[in-house]
Amino acid sequence: MVATSGAQLLPQIAVKTLRKELLPLTTVLTPNIPEARLLLEDAGLEEIKIQNIDDLKQMARAIRRLGPRYVLLKGGHMPFTRDRIAALSDDEQQLVIDILAGPDGEAVLETGFIISKNTHGTGCSLACL
Repeated sequence: MVATSGAQLLPQIAVKTLRKELLPLTTVLTPNIPEARLLLEDAGLEEIKIQNIDDLKQMARAIRRLGPRYVLLKGGHMPFTRDRIAALSDDEQQLVIDILAGPDGEAVLETGFIISKNTHGTGCSLACL
C-alpha cells in the first residue's frame, strides 16, 4: 500500500475497500508502520506517535481491531536505540522491533538494524513466508 519512498500505492477508495472488506477476512496482516498509519487514518482513528515499544503495541492492537486475527507490525521504518526508544538520528539506529499482535496479546521481536540500500521487496517477501 505504501512504498519505501512513502508514496501511497493504492487509491484512497481501494484502501477503504481493503480495510472494510478484506481485513475482517484476514488471518495475518503484515503492515509496515506507514501502511498501518494509512489504515488507521482511513478508519478515522487518531494517529499514534511512535516513541517506544508500548506505542508499537498500541498501533498493532489498533490495526487488529480493524479485523485481522493477527497483525505482524513491521518496524523497519522506525528503528530504535539499544535502550528501546525511537532513534532520532541515523547513528542511533540499532534495533528493528516488530510486534506480533493476536488474540492472546503481543510478542516483541527484536533484530539488529542493518544499513542497506537493498531493501526493495523485503516486506513482500516476509508477507509470503
